[in-house]
Amino acid sequence: MDNRGAIKRVFPGNNTSQGFYSFYDHILPEDATRFFIIKGGPGVGKSTLMKKIGEAMIEMGYDTEYHHCSSDNNSLDGVVFPQIGVALIDGTSPHIVDPKHPGAVDEIVYLGDYWHEEGVRQCRTEIMEANREVSICFERAYRFLRAAQVVYDDWEAVVGEGMDFARANQLADELIRELFGSMRVASRAGSVRRLFASAITPDGMMNYLYSILGRCHKKYVIEGEPGTGKSVLLEKVARAACERNHAVELYHCPLNPSKIEHVIIPGLSTALTKSIEPHTYTPSKGDTIIDMNQCLSYDFLKAYPGRIATNSELFDRLFGHAISFIGQAKRAHDRMERYYIANMDFGRIEKLREQLLERILRYAREVELKAVD
Repeated sequence: MDNRGAIKRVFPGNNTSQGFYSFYDHILPEDATRFFIIKGGPGVGKSTLMKKIGEAMIEMGYDTEYHHCSSDNNSLDGVVFPQIGVALIDGTSPHIVDPKHPGAVDEIVYLGDYWHEEGVRQCRTEIMEANREVSICFERAYRFLRAAQVVYDDWEAVVGEGMDFARANQLADELIRELFGSMRVASRAGSVRRLFASAITPDGMMNYLYSILGRCHKKYVIEGEPGTGKSVLLEKVARAACERNHAVELYHCPLNPSKIEHVIIPGLSTALTKSIEPHTYTPSKGDTIIDMNQCLSYDFLKAYPGRIATNSELFDRLFGHAISFIGQAKRAHDRMERYYIANMDFGRIEKLREQLLERILRYAREVELKAVD
């Protein structure tokens, strides 16, 4: 029997048309057991430290969330142990995090205590030049993402001309009735957690959908062209769930973070997911497909390819340029990391990792004892 903990992979922040966008406040609730906020420069070992602690906790049977970095999806911005309310998170730019409840819940772990200061200072000019290049590349990437969003907005507007929104409203109402039946609105609302399931990264659009959806017994796959009301349907379902005191997890669109792409209702073991390029989901046996294209007029569908060809081409080009600049930013960041790596005492950081793991296991025992009481 495999007693390993389950793994979920998400993104707490993203490269979006609005710049870097963070849902760091949703990693754990404020009254969590412990937040370790890890500070230090690039290449000081933050991600490796979190990965190793995560691996150890998984082997001991604790469910673990790996919160990946959108600017380097092979790196971590955080690791969370939801069963015991403990998280380690990267608190450096662009997602600067400082303690809200110092000592009581949060504490800073500063890896700058483990570098050779003189060696880092000798690389001062090179570090500053690389850092400037990273900033310039991200600024350009975000400009192209803003332009891509404008094109996508036009794409949606064109599709909207052929939509029967009354039919879309009916589909949403039918789905809500199917999910909640006669369940009445509760006296208090359920909790909401917001993250990203996919990210715009140096390697293109990446997602870990299967690690998020896979544990749900019932899945609804929402299909349809841009502008057919998929996100609106998901918002209505999420609102209905919250009104009935269900906790919900909402996963937002990387390009436009104001939109919802996936809804998880753990209390019903139910997931609803949009399936559209570039984050398609292949339905499995037993999944329910809701095709929003049925709300489009036949005449529009016949004219559709010609009407949106320009939008599709422009969007792909602009999106591709954004990915290219995010890739350039990563290469500059990797160059900057090398100056720190050469001047770190990783032996002492390994001892720190052991101490942190010991403390986390102590917190776990305390939580488990409280649960027994």
